[in-house]
Amino acid sequence: MWSVVVVVGFFVIVELIVQSGAVSSFKLVPVSTMATTAFDLLGDSAFLVNDLLRSVIIIVVSFVAASVLGVLVAYAMWRWGACRRSLSPYLNVFYAVPTFAMYPIMVVLFGTGSLPIIALTTAFGVVVVILNSLNGFNAVPEVVRKLASTLGMGRTQYFKKILLPAAMPDIAAGLKLCMAYSVIAALAMEFILSTQGLGHFISYSYDSFATKDMYGAVLIVAMLALVANIGLTRLLSKLDWRRR
Repeated sequence: MWSVVVVVGFFVIVELIVQSGAVSSFKLVPVSTMATTAFDLLGDSAFLVNDLLRSVIIIVVSFVAASVLGVLVAYAMWRWGACRRSLSPYLNVFYAVPTFAMYPIMVVLFGTGSLPIIALTTAFGVVVVILNSLNGFNAVPEVVRKLASTLGMGRTQYFKKILLPAAMPDIAAGLKLCMAYSVIAALAMEFILSTQGLGHFISYSYDSFATKDMYGAVLIVAMLALVANIGLTRLLSKLDWRRR
């Protein structure tokens, strides 16, 4: 409730400041104009296909790939000590590496288009899934594994019935962060490197002094991120046994 009040209050303040003339409409447009422009953009088929749909597909594909790969790598690190020792140093310093600088390498490997952006967005989001999933796997007491072994449970059965459900709250936390990272990485790379997508549309509007279009697209991005976060939170809450 209060979060809605804060957002509405922020929009009202921005609207009043711009309408009063305290800030030039060339720099900031009223929220009502942002909303009107956003609705106009959503009615533009070229914007929907070339920009909005393209960005949504990149984000969804990257998020799913990072989620699946992250849980599998975390399990491999939990299962085999050699795997953990070899990957841990790189995971700990991964976010210190300028990910965008790897784009030329991705272009060489995957060519131009969406694939390099998907690859880098996946790489940007997978680490947080690995680290959170690994924390969840490590939190399962050793006595539980021994009990499962005593009961004759195989590795696959133990993973499906005990390890994965027990680690699900930590995995869910990692997935929510992964979604945020996927949105940020995809739009940032489109902003700098692409000729299509929401990020490119915002960048092009900024360079063209199309202030209304820029803020309209920014509002769409904000709504897109909000809807994705709420939907994912509700979905993951059904898998989180601590909230039942």
